Amino acid sequence: MLRLCAGLALAAFLLTGAESPGTLSIASDPAGAVVYVDGLFVGRTPVAVKELAPGDHRVRLIKDGYLENGRVVNVAAGKSGTLEVKLTARGGADANAQAQGSGISSGGGGLSKKTWLIIGAAGGGAAAAALLLANRTSIEGISAAPTTGLQAGTRIVFTARGVSGGDSLSWDFGDGSTSNEQSPGHVYGSAGTFTAKCTVGGASATTTVTIKSLAGTWRGNLIDPVQGPIVETLIFTQSGATIGGTMSDVYGPGTLSGTVNTSAPLVRVTISQQGFNPFNYTADPNGDVTTLNGVVNGSGFNNAAMNLTRQ
Repeated sequence: MLRLCAGLALAAFLLTGAESPGTLSIASDPAGAVVYVDGLFVGRTPVAVKELAPGDHRVRLIKDGYLENGRVVNVAAGKSGTLEVKLTARGGADANAQAQGSGISSGGGGLSKKTWLIIGAAGGGAAAAALLLANRTSIEGISAAPTTGLQAGTRIVFTARGVSGGDSLSWDFGDGSTSNEQSPGHVYGSAGTFTAKCTVGGASATTTVTIKSLAGTWRGNLIDPVQGPIVETLIFTQSGATIGGTMSDVYGPGTLSGTVNTSAPLVRVTISQQGFNPFNYTADPNGDVTTLNGVVNGSGFNNAAMNLTRQ
């Protein structure tokens, strides 16, 4: 429910004509602010955003050393308008904005407060009333890509959708780690299902990600250039980014040692087997970490394929 402030009234206007797109020119004092429209980066001020669908659009300006400034701008069909925003230095007074042109209305302020000022403007320069919306902060949701990853290896990138309001984003990844970046990436150091949360003002949204360890039994074929396929069984252990374990094939047992890394190949293992020089296995997991696709080098092998499946 929207609460009307005392003494203020809401004016309604009927727009007619074809629903052709409009143009919004955005300027700031000082210039050079990063501009997002409906959550998408459109450039730095001054910038003209063309082909905007008629209706409300969320505009957000960000510049180092200044309070983030957000507002809702209504663009009328086939009209052009200008939004001029005076940014507020951190610790200063609230910012002001002025909407100009025949087809836009705007609202906002220095977002040190959870308050949005919406100023309606009719086409043709008619006057409008003001509506004060308290605590207008919201977030539609957050997404993670990918949603499944390898412990200590996969970088999960989080993105917030439909954010309005002026507070900075605050992220909690569910494993004790946090961030204030706009679209942070995070590598989980342990396995499990984690609930990540993004908060803006008094609003928040969550999503879950699944992180898998290599620990367990894997089996597949090593393609020997002379003898053909050799059945390999690897039993991995994993602690943080450290890999250990054992292996076995027709030539006997062996041991594993290596690491999980954040750049490809994610899995890098040295295999020690009696009667052979140590050789290396490097591989990357598939999306749900149920297969490893890689190659073996050393001890007579040169990029010999070895693909493993979790058992």
